[in-house]
Amino acid sequence: MLNAKQFDALATLLRMRPGSTRDAARAVMVKGLSVADAAREVGAPYVQAYKAVQRARKGLELVQRISA
Repeated sequence: MLNAKQFDALATLLRMRPGSTRDAARAVMVKGLSVADAAREVGAPYVQAYKAVQRARKGLELVQRISA
């Protein structure tokens, strides 16, 4: 899990646009919610939330790989 500042930095790096899908990705990666729960909480379509989370996870993996 990330803290809020880390997620904001990752979202900026990935050029994630503000909105419900970004909010869903934040809820998953910062709060630890499931994608379904996060999508419901922020009012985002599940598929878009899922894709945003996958993109964020892949971006985080790349950042961790180059900083190790």
